[in-house]
Amino acid sequence: MSILHDIVINTKAKLEKQKLLLPLEDIKSQLSELNLPKGNFKTSLMNKDQAIIAEIKKASPSAGIIAEDFDPVQKAKEYEEFGAAALSILTEEDFFLGSIQYLKDVKAMSTLPILRKDFMVDEYQIYEAKLIGADCILLIASILSDAEMSSFVNLAEELQLDYLIEVHDEHELARVEHFQNAMIGVNNRNLQTFEVDLQNSVRLKTLFSQKNIFVAESGIKNQNDLNYLKKNNINVFLIGESLMRNNF
Repeated sequence: MSILHDIVINTKAKLEKQKLLLPLEDIKSQLSELNLPKGNFKTSLMNKDQAIIAEIKKASPSAGIIAEDFDPVQKAKEYEEFGAAALSILTEEDFFLGSIQYLKDVKAMSTLPILRKDFMVDEYQIYEAKLIGADCILLIASILSDAEMSSFVNLAEELQLDYLIEVHDEHELARVEHFQNAMIGVNNRNLQTFEVDLQNSVRLKTLFSQKNIFVAESGIKNQNDLNYLKKNNINVFLIGESLMRNNF
């Protein structure tokens, strides 16, 4: 079994417990009272020569602990000074050591729009994302059926959340290219082997004829990598580990 499968099983089990602590109807009730604004994540990436989504994460299954002295608020400040267009914050607790609280804390002090980086398998998480202040959610094609994808996209639009659909190969790209309002992200990491290949983004970009914002994810280590991707008509980048380690 892949690590992705393990994460999905774990996420579903934890959600059943979470729903008992805070039922979906309670989240909907809170949202109806708050009248939260539309997220501007997608807007922040448009018409830029180079737009970086800077990721805040403490750990990952492939890299282990990335930041021993982890301070998400301080990191968000550094990213703002660095010139990031938007933030991505891990909220998955067990494999990435993320937390919803990290997103809440950063939202309270940062003006940058935020992607909730997690493994969305239930509409509960989408309502929750809106409630905690996310501007955008991640939808991973490889863990969702076509029906689930359509349902989650419709809900995101209803809640005025932007959405980044992540694909790994041409088959997944073909499944999602009809979502005109989506941002399309290509994960350059093979989640079976953890190997990274920037060419994956370039290859899929040549196959993609739509006008969606196209995002290269994973394995971007320096400006040379960005220049290579920009030469291949990719201008938006999600960068995590290199920025977290201050190696970029």
